Amino acid sequence: MAKKVDEFPVYARVSELAVAITAILNRPGMRRDLKLRAQISDAIDSVAANMEEGFEQGTDRAFAHYLTIAKGSVGEIIGHLRRASRKGYIQAEELSGLVARLEEIGRMLGGFIKYLERSDFKDRGRHRIPDP
Repeated sequence: MAKKVDEFPVYARVSELAVAITAILNRPGMRRDLKLRAQISDAIDSVAANMEEGFEQGTDRAFAHYLTIAKGSVGEIIGHLRRASRKGYIQAEELSGLVARLEEIGRMLGGFIKYLERSDFKDRGRHRIPDP
């Protein structure tokens, strides 16, 4: 059983993608489009934040609920990046690579959600080993 959320492979993928998306957000065109930039930034932050918050919940079903919210934010990011591409901030090849990575994260989250809902462990917190 994982003791920290960053032990999950999907969390590592989200973290890596956040770095790539942040680099895009720092481009001159994106920096001028404050609303779109903020929406993308908030959505990528939401994925990680919901995974972190969900991990601290007492049951697998509650954790799955937060992962479902994170998965929704993945879809939101895809939509925002497509709008950024239509505005000329992201090239088509780069967009397709980002969308592929986001879709993979979405599939990973979906599988994880199904697993948690099936296992439905009820007392996740009691079995955690405290950090030294």
